[in-house]
Amino acid sequence: MSVALKVETFKKDSILKIKENWDSIRKAINDTVDLLNEFGFNSEKMISYVAVSPMVYYRYKGGNFDSSSKAELRKYIVIAQVRQIFGAASNSALTSIREALKAAPSNSFSMKNLNGIRFTGDRTLRYTVDEIDAMFDTYEIGAYTFMLLSLMYPNLKYSQKGFHQDHMHPYTEFEEGKIKDLVLPDGTVIDDDTKEDWRRRRNTLANFQLLEGRENESKNATPLVDWLKITENSENAKYLPSDVSYELANFEEFMEKRQKLMSKALKGILL
Repeated sequence: MSVALKVETFKKDSILKIKENWDSIRKAINDTVDLLNEFGFNSEKMISYVAVSPMVYYRYKGGNFDSSSKAELRKYIVIAQVRQIFGAASNSALTSIREALKAAPSNSFSMKNLNGIRFTGDRTLRYTVDEIDAMFDTYEIGAYTFMLLSLMYPNLKYSQKGFHQDHMHPYTEFEEGKIKDLVLPDGTVIDDDTKEDWRRRRNTLANFQLLEGRENESKNATPLVDWLKITENSENAKYLPSDVSYELANFEEFMEKRQKLMSKALKGILL
């Protein structure tokens, strides 16, 4: 059956087949929605609903949602959206993925079975080392940064709590009134070019963590160095370089070293 969402696709025999298997189809959809909720993805954090279709297909065909498959499915739904696999040629992408899933073991999900697919525009579901490093300067706060963070914080209870993208060094710390006379580690006062660079970089991946909504609201504008002294949530305070001051004056070094830690983690997941 064609994956195209067109009236002519729904011929009489296709409609009857859907009707006969509706209970199984509905269960596969519900199970997939529950899994996405477990991953922390809702309508506000999804870029492409089309990307969900292969997950439903996999589940409908008897695929397991065990711990191993869940980890791979989390990678799939993040990568497929961040790499924008489902664009103008979404039907072609769906068909290619369906054929790859048909050829793979039906009860377990592995990205290895999809990595050989080449999509329109010569895109793939694989990442290179350089592409992962580039993420830290490419993506600013939004759905993509949340997705990437969700890979690095897989053990949070997303289905029970709402998690926010929190600026480790608070957004307001970079306001002119707070930063205009900041003395840098080399003893010089911060210049205008550095201020503008830091204000851009405060919204990039290396300055973010995921915090439960109420904790994020409580942290609010608390400087990072002060928040780390009082927080009891070590599960959230991850990827912290141990050999750098958390004072704002050391923002440059903090970002450089935290990026290395986060990049290493992402490479372990994506490569």
